Amino acid sequence: MTNYLIRRGFQMILVVLMATVAIYGLLNAVPGGPLSGLNMAADAKDRFSAQELARLEAAIGLNKPFYLAYLTWMAGEDWLDEVGSAIGHPGPAAKMWATGTWVDYQSPLCQQAGGTNSDWDGRGSSPCGRGVLRWDWGQSWSLARGQTVTAVIGSRVVNTVILMASVTVISLLIAVPIGLISAVKQYSRLDYAVTTFSFFGIAMPIFWFGLLMIILFGLKFREWGLPYFPTGDVFTTRVLPGSVQQVLNIQPKSLADRIVHLVLPVSALTLLYLAGWSRFLRGQMLEVLRQDYVRTARAKGLRERVVIVKHAARNALIPLITIVVFQIPGIFSGAIVTETIFNYPGMGRLFIDALNRNDWPIVMALLFITAILVVFATLIGDLLYTVVDPRIRFE
Repeated sequence: MTNYLIRRGFQMILVVLMATVAIYGLLNAVPGGPLSGLNMAADAKDRFSAQELARLEAAIGLNKPFYLAYLTWMAGEDWLDEVGSAIGHPGPAAKMWATGTWVDYQSPLCQQAGGTNSDWDGRGSSPCGRGVLRWDWGQSWSLARGQTVTAVIGSRVVNTVILMASVTVISLLIAVPIGLISAVKQYSRLDYAVTTFSFFGIAMPIFWFGLLMIILFGLKFREWGLPYFPTGDVFTTRVLPGSVQQVLNIQPKSLADRIVHLVLPVSALTLLYLAGWSRFLRGQMLEVLRQDYVRTARAKGLRERVVIVKHAARNALIPLITIVVFQIPGIFSGAIVTETIFNYPGMGRLFIDALNRNDWPIVMALLFITAILVVFATLIGDLLYTVVDPRIRFE
């Protein structure tokens, strides 16, 4: 197992590095440049001056050759002068440098600080970018102008983790027993009911179903005089008459208030995941029940519950694990459509807003973190295989 983990560790590092090259390369491949859409989508008072555009260009390395820009984005600006002095400055014949030193490619703010972060007090953004390897993503361009990307992501990630973790746990707790029972009792009334529900959930577009839930539980319930649910945000700022919070005497910004706000988005997403996972597990379980080792277990006189739970279900769960572990990146990145429809301030909505506002530092940070979570999800899935199926070993 140790050798396997070491090999997988090197593979994961290689995959993440390739992902960073793709992310930064796609940024530079934006038609007209990544800064071209900033002023087009901004109001007159929010437009960037030529000096500000030049500062942003230097901050993400667009004033450098691609290889140097990528290395600066990864490792930071503060290493340019020291490493440049160690490997030697370019000669006077090099036309791409103004004075023939690597410091020419530092941003103006970094040059004013002497090309180092030695005097930085650790608050706010550093004068010289420290690179994504040190978790420095720079500042937001438009969504939260002047704030660091780390602060912007930190203000949203908790909301998304709570939403997606709740959906994943609830879906698994319901989908696994339903899928197993539906397969064991094939062609029964329960099986037909589960199959019908699964087809409904799979075929239902999440954006349409979410809007229906908003209209029914948010608007119609209010018209009918029934306690209605909030249709957006995370907490209540003002309790309205007739709302669930007012009926149940729930205080704003309390745990119960957060739970009430989660009811609609969690229900919409749970329907989607529950339908697909239960249907998938049913198909896998039907295939396993026809295997010879299941017949052998029954012929040995084992109880049916032991045959189903210990022998059949464990093998049927292996393909489901492959699907569920890739929900780990989703717990961070969020549900883009659902968060947008329910006006839920999470990572999915942040990603869409950053794309619409050309806030590339936020977009690149989200893509990079998602790439890391994907490779970790594959490793966790492989390790879980050994837990579910004792026949699988990685020695």
